Amino acid sequence: MKKNLEFRRKKLAKLMAYILGRRPDEFGLVLDEEGFVSLKELQQAVSEEEGWAYVKISHMEEAARGSDGGYFEIHEGRIRLRGEMVTPQKGKHESVEPPLLLYFAARRKAYAHILRHGLEPSGKPFVPLAATEELAVRMGRRRDSHPVFLTIQAQQAYRNGCTFTRPNELIYLAGAVPVIYISGPPLEQVAETLPRKPQKQPRESTSPPVPAYDTLRMAYQMEVKPKRKREGDLSWKQEARKYRRRRRR
Repeated sequence: MKKNLEFRRKKLAKLMAYILGRRPDEFGLVLDEEGFVSLKELQQAVSEEEGWAYVKISHMEEAARGSDGGYFEIHEGRIRLRGEMVTPQKGKHESVEPPLLLYFAARRKAYAHILRHGLEPSGKPFVPLAATEELAVRMGRRRDSHPVFLTIQAQQAYRNGCTFTRPNELIYLAGAVPVIYISGPPLEQVAETLPRKPQKQPRESTSPPVPAYDTLRMAYQMEVKPKRKREGDLSWKQEARKYRRRRRR
């Protein structure tokens, strides 16, 4: 049992090393300037692979700690390979001319904003665009189970002043993409797929309604007795007025 767990741990460490050090773009990942990527993003990418659906962040942290030679470095929820394990990438930050089309899969809730303002960076200083439709959908499903597939007129955007870089073979980065270069489905069609919150039904009162006074009176056969005037009330008031008048004289 222990040997099997150790084998799985080493196999996971090798997969993580391949992703971080060789081809993060195959898995839809973009490393930052220091070569880090968040543990959550890496966990999502690994769990999509066949046989690795069970992997959690704790499994990756254990694999990183147990790797021979301490190949991994974890810091503040991010992970990277140490320098000697990373394949150098030439021209990573140089502006490049993109292909005719690139692709992006957006969250449905963000689609209305995209149609007004275009694609803008969110959380990172760039917008990651995929070179293939399949990769775009894979990346998009990490944010939305049914993302909105968008086609980007990348070459036309480049010729009109948009900047693109290419850190890897399958991923391009753009500072922003104006809406005129984005093609997608009608907004109404996307809105119909959004899950709707169930309307709250008014709670029915569990306590019986309070009967009106007349209903209670009838139920208990109570008679309404007319108010009785106190005898002498009128004469008493008249005598009091006479007394006040005499004192004023």
